[in-house]
Amino acid sequence: MSIKTITYNYNRQRLLMLVIVPMLIAVALLHTISAHAQAYPRRPVTIVVPFPPGAATDSFARAAGKRMSELLGQQFIIDNRSGASGRIGTDFVARAAADGYTLLWGSSGPLVISPVWGDGKPPYDTLRDFAPVSVFAKIPFILVVHPSVPATNLKQLLAVVKSRPGKLTYASSGIGGTSHLAGELFKSMAKLDILHVPYKGTSIFATELIAGQVDIAFAGPTTTLQHLQTGRMRGIAITSTTRSPLVPNIPTLHESGVPGYEFTQWYALLTPVKVPGDIISTLHGALLKSIDDADVKKRVGVEGGVFAPGTPEQFAAFLRLELDKNAKMIQAAGLKRD
Repeated sequence: MSIKTITYNYNRQRLLMLVIVPMLIAVALLHTISAHAQAYPRRPVTIVVPFPPGAATDSFARAAGKRMSELLGQQFIIDNRSGASGRIGTDFVARAAADGYTLLWGSSGPLVISPVWGDGKPPYDTLRDFAPVSVFAKIPFILVVHPSVPATNLKQLLAVVKSRPGKLTYASSGIGGTSHLAGELFKSMAKLDILHVPYKGTSIFATELIAGQVDIAFAGPTTTLQHLQTGRMRGIAITSTTRSPLVPNIPTLHESGVPGYEFTQWYALLTPVKVPGDIISTLHGALLKSIDDADVKKRVGVEGGVFAPGTPEQFAAFLRLELDKNAKMIQAAGLKRD
């Protein structure tokens, strides 16, 4: 064999090593990444609900999780880890492996109220420790009054409250709860002086409002609808930015005289931070498709909820806005934990 032939063979082998082999490796890598994306989920997925069974948080998670199981071919298991107003379950997910198999069914209390509520902040950081997937739905509050209050609309109610500073009362389910903060935001934005009366639970303050022991309350549709129909409560305005299909004749606070007002109880899907983007996309697609399911629509409608899906980026921006809004409101009102 001549030196020329040997040199030719050597150069050809070198070309294979430098060009063709890296190309084959790249193709194999792309195939592996694609297979990884298609494989998820390869085993059951746990959705942690940081509250007990039975409430809207749990009901929504079960309805969406059931449909996501059907769409993705793996079981989505609901794990109720309640305690400390949702902090225990939320922190559990913050510390979970970032593999997409432990998810959080989050809500406003643990994610955007507890982190800005004075001392005793939770061990997790909403923006640092979670990757947002999407908001699922929102439930507005209805501003209601006892029939003895001489007001049938927001303009009249504002006039009554301002003519009697510090005399009218508003009820809530407890200090730091969403119904309390809905009232504080109302007071702050409308510049009102109303006395807060906290109770231990929604059913108790609803009973007290019906009895005329308090004048005003912010309560969810399931608490108020029956009493609105019987006249034992009077609906003044709703706290979402759009009217509710359940009570289309009740205007929003935004359109009635408190521009920019919005305060809702919302529910959303999140993962631990650093979950791969392809898994986030898979979960996002399945969650949004679940909204079209008849059973999911029924579950959300029964609670007076409205679907509010968006992109992960929109959800991240929403979380920042909610944290900022609540922090400013709590500081301005001088609210403190018991």
